[in-house]
Amino acid sequence: MDSISSGKLRRREVLAGGMALLAGIPSVAHAAPMRIVSLDYGLAQTLLELGAVPAGLIDPASWPDWVMEPILPAGIANVGSNQELNMEMLQLLKPDLIISTPYLEWVRPQLETIAPVQSYPIHAIGSSPMPHIVEATRQLGDILGRKPAAEALIGRTEAELARAREQAGHLRDRGVTVVSFLDARNLRVYGPGGIFQDVFDQLDLRNGWTMPTNEWGFSDAGLSELMTLGDSRVFYMDPVPPDVLATLPESPLWQAMPFVRSGNAQRIASVLMFGTLPSYSRFARLLAEA
Repeated sequence: MDSISSGKLRRREVLAGGMALLAGIPSVAHAAPMRIVSLDYGLAQTLLELGAVPAGLIDPASWPDWVMEPILPAGIANVGSNQELNMEMLQLLKPDLIISTPYLEWVRPQLETIAPVQSYPIHAIGSSPMPHIVEATRQLGDILGRKPAAEALIGRTEAELARAREQAGHLRDRGVTVVSFLDARNLRVYGPGGIFQDVFDQLDLRNGWTMPTNEWGFSDAGLSELMTLGDSRVFYMDPVPPDVLATLPESPLWQAMPFVRSGNAQRIASVLMFGTLPSYSRFARLLAEA
């Protein structure tokens, strides 16, 4: 894969500024910092890395379970969930801008009665999300008047991926697969179209899962389908349902898996599968240290 700072991924500043004006986004020249509400964890990761703490966020309490990095500051208002936004809280916050994704386009008309909305298509696009995430990072840097911070984040991510690539040689002797347990018999297995495959590509790792994935970058699979992985390294990601952890040691099917018998099944900490550049760095680091 080309470097994430390659020319074809660079955002033209004039175009970014024009889009901001068309979207009705206030000028970054305001004396007071922009009040931004994020309806997406991944976009909130980028805001924090750019030094802009959102005024409001969906379900901040679940951040430590699914996102973890960067640390979420206290005092951010809870604006509900993707399934049920708290419109009253959004109105009370009086944001200058609401950032979102196409997943919430159905509620955009209501949101636009509160503040301008900028939507970033960074996932569920059927291909690598990396170019779109880099694009969104540059656009947010432009809107916030923090272009140097955006370029620094992109450069820092590139350096961290390069460092992890040097450290991940011990993983190249066989396939590597990442799964999330939904329950004791059903999983998500990650492949092309998501950030985990992007990191595999950056680290020169071979994904042991070769079945088709959806536009989000994962396959729904039954536990028995993991037999096809053979002696791949399998990382199962937190959070793991408590009943799954309790039953795996006694599961004849799990214990019969070649990767379990060879000691190549390992639990790893959570990484936001729909995250942005901080999730790339976190996942690469966790793999390199595994």
